[in-house]
Amino acid sequence: MSTTNSTVCRFFLRGNCKYGSRCRNQHPGGTSETQNIAQNDVGDNGASRRGRTSKKSVPQTSPNQRVLPIVEAQPSPSRKEEEQRKREEEQLRREEETRQQQEEALRRREEEERQQEEQQRRQEEEQRRADQQRRITDAQVTIQRVVLAGSIVTFSSGLAIENTITGFESCRIRIQNLPCDTRQQEIADLFTQQGLDVSQFHIVSVKEISGRNGKQEADIVTNADVAQSLVTGLEGIEFRDERLEFEVGVFNAPGAMGALTPRDENTLTISCRAPSDRYVVEYPDILFCRTKVAELNGRICAGRRVKVEMNQRPPGYVLPNFRSNTIKISNLPDAVPDATVTAFAQSHLIRRLKPFSFDTLLATRSLHKHINRMEGVEIESFDVTSRGDNEVGVLSIRVRFDTWDNAKKVHDALLDRRFDYICNSVFWLRIAPQALYTITIPYGQYRAQENLWKELQGNIKDRKACDLIIRESNDGNRRIQVSGTVKAALGALKVRVESLAAGAKIDGWHDHLTYPQAHLVQRITEAGAFLRSDYQKRTLKLYGEPKAVETAKVIVMEELKRLASLEVTVKLQRSSVGYFARTGLAAMREVFGEDNVTLDIRSANIMVRGGEEVRLHLNNHITESLKPINVNVVPGTHTCPICYDDVSTPFQLVCEHVYCTGCIRHFLTSTAKTGIFPLVCMGNESTCGTPISIPVIQKFLPPPAFNHLLETVFTTHVDKHPQEFRYCKTPDCMQIYRRSEAMSVLRCPSCFSEICSSCGEDSHGRMSCEYAHIHNNPAEQERMSEIWLLQRRGIKKCPTCSRLLEKTEGCNHMMCPCGAHICWRCMGVFDATNIYDHMGTVHGGIDADEPEPPLVAPGQYDQNRFEQDRIALYHAEAMEQRRRKEADRVAQERRDQIKREQDRIAAQHAEAIERRKREEEQERQREERAAQWRRQQAEWQ
Repeated sequence: MSTTNSTVCRFFLRGNCKYGSRCRNQHPGGTSETQNIAQNDVGDNGASRRGRTSKKSVPQTSPNQRVLPIVEAQPSPSRKEEEQRKREEEQLRREEETRQQQEEALRRREEEERQQEEQQRRQEEEQRRADQQRRITDAQVTIQRVVLAGSIVTFSSGLAIENTITGFESCRIRIQNLPCDTRQQEIADLFTQQGLDVSQFHIVSVKEISGRNGKQEADIVTNADVAQSLVTGLEGIEFRDERLEFEVGVFNAPGAMGALTPRDENTLTISCRAPSDRYVVEYPDILFCRTKVAELNGRICAGRRVKVEMNQRPPGYVLPNFRSNTIKISNLPDAVPDATVTAFAQSHLIRRLKPFSFDTLLATRSLHKHINRMEGVEIESFDVTSRGDNEVGVLSIRVRFDTWDNAKKVHDALLDRRFDYICNSVFWLRIAPQALYTITIPYGQYRAQENLWKELQGNIKDRKACDLIIRESNDGNRRIQVSGTVKAALGALKVRVESLAAGAKIDGWHDHLTYPQAHLVQRITEAGAFLRSDYQKRTLKLYGEPKAVETAKVIVMEELKRLASLEVTVKLQRSSVGYFARTGLAAMREVFGEDNVTLDIRSANIMVRGGEEVRLHLNNHITESLKPINVNVVPGTHTCPICYDDVSTPFQLVCEHVYCTGCIRHFLTSTAKTGIFPLVCMGNESTCGTPISIPVIQKFLPPPAFNHLLETVFTTHVDKHPQEFRYCKTPDCMQIYRRSEAMSVLRCPSCFSEICSSCGEDSHGRMSCEYAHIHNNPAEQERMSEIWLLQRRGIKKCPTCSRLLEKTEGCNHMMCPCGAHICWRCMGVFDATNIYDHMGTVHGGIDADEPEPPLVAPGQYDQNRFEQDRIALYHAEAMEQRRRKEADRVAQERRDQIKREQDRIAAQHAEAIERRKREEEQERQREERAAQWRRQQAEWQ
C-alpha cells in the first residue's frame, strides 16, 4: 500500500527548486513523488527477480515441453531520472560529508596547534620562572673552606667573606658513637638546634671507625669560645637510641702534622716488679744446668713467664755452701707451691730464696698519697692497669695529670728513688714527650728531599729543646717525628717540617695524570724530583730541591700542554644534538676557538681539544641540553656590559643582565690577578652591583682554579684589613689571628708562639704594650734614659765611655773611671793640666753652680711632666719586675736546695737500710755455716 505526499514544494513555487522532477514534494503540473517511487519499486523488484533468476542454474527442458519467451518490463523515463537524482543526491551528500570532515580535521588541527603553542608558551614561561628561581637560589648559596692552614672561611655570593674563624680561634669537636648511616645534615642540625648559625661551624669529616661495629665519628671545627659550652649542652644526648660522646681538642689543619691524642699526652705510666718468689734448683753438673736454662727460660710456670739463669756467686762474698751446678728461677708467683716448682724444673733438689714480697694494695695507696703530697700537682685519674696477675708479673699504674708539666714533675720526683713499700726497689717510669707530632711521607718524596731533611736535622742546636727523628716504616715510607720541650723551638721546627712536606703546587690538572705514565715519572725522577697527584683535590705537587723542582715543573707543564692538545670525543645523547647544533656549539667555539670544538651530527659525537676548562664547559652544556625545555635569550637583543657589543652567545645573571659567554668567562678567570672583590655585575654602566652567585663562578672555573681564587680572595681581605687580621710572627707560619683593643694572650696552633692580641708582639704578661715595647727595644730604652737624665740634676753621662756619673759634692772637675777629665758644667773633656784653667776662664771658677733650667710654657711643662711620670712609672715597673724575678730565683734555689737535701737524706737512709740488710744476711749466712760445720763435726764423730 502506498501513500501520496500532498506537500507542495516551496522552492518550486519560488522557481528555484534544484531537484526538478526528482523532488519528493509535488510540483503543480508535474509528476508526483508517489508515482515515481512506485515506478522505481517496480523496476527494482524486476531487477531483483532477474538477479535471482540469473543465479540459478538453467532448467533442462524435455523435447515435449514448450518454451515461452520471457518478456521483461522496460523502465520508463521517469524512473531513470529518479535513479539519476538519487545518485546525484548521494554524490552531493558524500561531498558534503567529505567537506565537513576536512573542515573538522582542519579545525582540530588548528586547535591542536593552538594548544601546542599555548602549552609551549606555558612551558617556556615555567622554564623561565624555574631558571630565574634557580638563579635566585644560587645567589643564596654559601660555601665554607679551610684556607691558610686552618682558618674556616664562609663565602657568599660574589665570594664576599661572610664569616671567619681564624686558626687561633678554632677548636675541634669530635663526635663519637654516631650510627653508620648518619648524614651531614643531621650532624649540622645538632648544632643549629643549639642556636648556632651554620657559618659558625664547619663539618670537616665524617668517617667510619674500625672495630666499632660500623659506628662513625665526625670532626667539627668551631670557635673555641663556644665549643666548651656547646659540648656541655650536648653531652650525653641520645641520637637514634645511641648516646653520643663529645671530645674537645685542637684543630689539626689538613696536611699538618698529627699530634698525640689528649688521652696520652699528660699521662705517666708507673710500673714495678710484682711480688714474686725465687728458687735455686740443683742438677748433676754444670753442662746439664746450661741445658735446663736454655729449655726453661721464658716458659710459663703457674701463670708467670719465668726467668731462668745460671746461679752466680755474688762478687766479694765467700759462700761455703754455694754450688755451681745450680740454676736460679725468678719471677715465680708469690707463694707458689714447691711441688709446682719441682714439676716445672724436674728436680727435687730445690731451695726457696728470700721472696720479693709486698702488699700491692698498700703500695698503690702509698704511691697515690706520695703524689698527692706534691705541691701544685693535680691528678685527673689514677688507674691500676695491672696488679701483677699477668704473664710478665708487673704492677702497672696509669696516672693522668692536668698538664704535661705536672706529669714531668712527678716523673722527675720518682726517678731512681727507692721506696720501702715496694721492697726498697725503684719504679719504672714512662712518659710521652711533651709534644710529639708525626707525618708520613712516601719513599719517593723522601728520596727527592733527602738532602733537605738531613740539612734540617743538622741545623738543630739543642735536641732537648726540639728534635727531628725520621724512621722507616714497614712499607718503605718515612715517618717524620718532631718532639721537644721548648715550645718556641718546637713550633718553629714543626712549621718548617710541614712546609717542606707540603711541596710545591702546580697550577694545572688533567685526569690522565691521576696515574702518570712511566716515561713522565722517569723524566721527573731523573730531574731529581718526585710528582704526587691527588685526584680528589685535583692537584699536582712536586717535591725535591729547588732546582730539581723548577726543572720538573717545566716537564709537567709541557705534559699538561700536550694533553690539552689531544682530541677528546664524547658521545652525546640524541636529544642533546639539537641543543648543540642551535646553541652549545657556537657558545663553546666562541670561547675556545673554531678548531677546538667539532660536532658530528650523524654519529652524535662532539670532539674537543683543551684542558680541564673546556671539559668543564662541555659538561655544563651537556647538563643544559638534557633539560626538557631550553629557553635562550635571542641573540642581538641585548648589549654585553663588558664589550658593549650585541650579545652573540648569551649568558644571563640573576639580575637579568646578559653577557657574552666569552666575556663573562674572561672576567671571572682574570679576577685572581686584578684583586677586585667581591665579584659583582657590571651592568647599567657598572652600577648594577649585584653579586655573581657561586654556582655561576664554578661553571667557568675548574676546581683547582676555583680553590686558588678562594685563597686569593681571603689573602686580599686580610691584607686590606690590617686592623682586624694579622699573620703569625713565626717565619713560614700561615696562621692568622684577630686583633683586639683589649690585651689578651693568643696561642698559635701551628707554631705554639704566644702573641699579644693588641700589639701583635710576643706575649708580655701583665706588662702594658707600651712598656713591653720599651723593654724589648734597647734603642728606645736608651732614648728614654736620655730623657730621664735630662730631668735629673747631679747625674750625667761621660762623653767618652757613656758611663753614668753622679756629682754629690766637690768642684766641677770630674774624673771618670775610664780616665777622662771632665768639666761638669759643659761636659767637655780636657787634660789634667789645663782643665782648671778652662773652668776658671770659661765658667768663672771651679765651684760655680749649674744654671737653673729654662722656663717652659705651661703646655710644654705639662708635656714634660707627663713624659717624666711615664718614664718614672716604666722604671718602677721594671724594678718591680726585676725584684720579682730575683725573689723567684731565690725561692727556686731554696726549693732545689731542700729537694737535694731530702734526696741526700733519703739516699743515706736507703743506703743504711741496704747496709743493715747485707749485714743481717751475712750474719745469717755465718750462722748457717756454723750450724753446718757443727753438723759435719757431729757426723764425723
